[in-house]
Amino acid sequence: MKAFKHLSSYLVAFALLGFAPVASSAEDRYPSRPIRLVVPWPAGGTVDIVGRFLAERMTERLKTTVVVENKPGATGQIGSQAVANATPDGYTLLIMSATVHTVSPNLAKSFPFDPVASFSLISELVSFPYVMVVSAKSPYNSVADLVKDARQNPGKVSYGSFGIGSGPFLISELFASTTGTQLLHVPYKGAGPALTDLNAGEISFFIDSLPSPLGQIRGGKLRALSVTTKERSATVPDVPTMGETIAGFEAIAWIGLCAPAHTPPEIIDALHKAVVEISAERDYGARLRDIGLEPAASQSPAQFKAFVVDQKQYWADFIRKANIPLAE
Repeated sequence: MKAFKHLSSYLVAFALLGFAPVASSAEDRYPSRPIRLVVPWPAGGTVDIVGRFLAERMTERLKTTVVVENKPGATGQIGSQAVANATPDGYTLLIMSATVHTVSPNLAKSFPFDPVASFSLISELVSFPYVMVVSAKSPYNSVADLVKDARQNPGKVSYGSFGIGSGPFLISELFASTTGTQLLHVPYKGAGPALTDLNAGEISFFIDSLPSPLGQIRGGKLRALSVTTKERSATVPDVPTMGETIAGFEAIAWIGLCAPAHTPPEIIDALHKAVVEISAERDYGARLRDIGLEPAASQSPAQFKAFVVDQKQYWADFIRKANIPLAE
């Protein structure tokens, strides 16, 4: 009987020891509570759409709620800085864009945060081209037509943008620099007014990210002359690349995912794995391609960081060569 009591005591103690690691791992499991996904742009735009698509799939993959929080302002800087200052525990993430992390820092004499070092980079999410569009009534049927006219009439061929430093401005200036043409810049407050004037013949062409004018391209109101990626877009496969006319021309837009700097590597790896798996889902890819986006999961967080650093340097070099003035 005494031996049985001793054996029972040992079994109870063993059982308690056995349960201890399970309880601890449950507490340490990531994620164990909802994740906040900050979109530093207004609702309804391309970055927001990508964030909501991702949040929906991450909620299922990670078995926790992923909540999108729009925090717009200062061309994406307010929301991005908020994430940079957040606790690096994996529960506050940022949908990042090329504008904030590779372009804007090169256009200002000072910037509120380091666009790379302030974050733990996880993965690229999507890439997409810019597209050069003209009115369906335009005499230009190709990039070559437009370049020929611009060379014959310096300063007469005009383009729209959202102002100095915006994507449409930089890509258009890259186009002018590459083709040796002098173009007339006409700034607008947004894509809507620019596209209205383009349709009315007030400006010659407009270069914007593909999702923006896609509806009017499909509706026949606009003619797409080229996309700016190396390969043709699966969304508009009949539209040639700019490189088919101008050798070596390439400009891409991208959206990615990151966390505050010093987020534990094991959490970054878990999030990267989720992005890779989601990007491979057929339905997810189809939804993105329908609006002009291409899934683009990075091979690793390190590879994504190298890509961002390279893109930032690319635009720094171009902005310097083009003598684009820096903002105070």
